Amino acid sequence: MARKQRKNRSEGLNEANITPLADVTTTLIVVFLITMPALMWSGFDVNQAETGGESPQVQPTDKLDDDLLTIAVTEAGLKLNGKLLSDEGLAEAMTRELAGRQDRTVVIVPEDQVILGRVVTALDIAKASGAESLALLNRIGG
Repeated sequence: MARKQRKNRSEGLNEANITPLADVTTTLIVVFLITMPALMWSGFDVNQAETGGESPQVQPTDKLDDDLLTIAVTEAGLKLNGKLLSDEGLAEAMTRELAGRQDRTVVIVPEDQVILGRVVTALDIAKASGAESLALLNRIGG
């Protein structure tokens, strides 16, 4: 009787198993693809105001600067330099106003009782209309 030779059991151990390596690599690629847009988005540049004196608060004056473009966010709605407008009307008026200006700074003045979403809407409208820099102003005493 002929006897069959047994295969050496250690032959299969010489092959490398790359399945875990491929799983980790695929996972890392997916994570990088998901997080890359978040890392590349610059968002808003916020410059902290510098104070030159002992008092960090700006003192209000009775005289308004005519060159200043302000959006007041009130419970009644959005006001561009004191004139109540709808969101669409504000966007059109802002585009007209900013087209002829060299200084494209817009100041947003929210009341204390308004919802944050309305302030964000005003910021979005101003930025979409061509404002280069935005400022938030809080009136002391409402």
